[in-house]
Amino acid sequence: MGDVLTEERGKNESAVAGTPAQAEAHAPKDPQAAKLDEIRKSIDEEKKKIPPLIDSVKRSRHRLSYKLAEKAAMSKLAAMTKDNTKEIGYLRRRKESMEFRIATEAFTLEAEKDLIRKKSEIEKQLNEALKSYRLKRKLQYIDKDIEDLTKAIGEIEAKIGEVDKKLDELYSNMRRITGQMRRPRTGPRPERRQSEPRPAEISLADIAIIKDNTNSKHGGNNDGA
Repeated sequence: MGDVLTEERGKNESAVAGTPAQAEAHAPKDPQAAKLDEIRKSIDEEKKKIPPLIDSVKRSRHRLSYKLAEKAAMSKLAAMTKDNTKEIGYLRRRKESMEFRIATEAFTLEAEKDLIRKKSEIEKQLNEALKSYRLKRKLQYIDKDIEDLTKAIGEIEAKIGEVDKKLDELYSNMRRITGQMRRPRTGPRPERRQSEPRPAEISLADIAIIKDNTNSKHGGNNDGA
């Protein structure tokens, strides 16, 4: 009978105590270990922010390099083109006046040929003036793109700096708890550039291609200038 009571008492004590894993789960957690877990989670969260920021700044720098090269090409082309944009209105009025005279007035054959020749010369001058105008407008758009991209790159690099600062703080807190002496690397960082990306070299052949594209996109005399 005594053996039976002893066995029952052991079972009851085991049920109260539970398994070793259960006992460990119910044991109070070390505050230092809990703090370390919290710091590690924060570090992981901050590290996840770095790759997309690096990717974004790389893509923005690539676009900026392209825009700087495009500006260099357009500037060369603009320097080779006569700047007569102020004459656009005058040339258009002369062209329209000649077209009206040809359509409504009677001329001798020689006089009409002479008027048509003068009209062709005016149209040529007008086309050159419109080409100069388009180049100026294009350069303005490129300058605005460069300004926006430079600003965007600065903002992204500032965010990367904030993440770096936060990680330094977290690793500093971890060192105070664990005694570690240095922060491990979290991945490559985009190289900080002290100046704008260097534009690519542009040849006269490249300029000719840009010139043809500009003419094909804005051909004719229906420009909004």
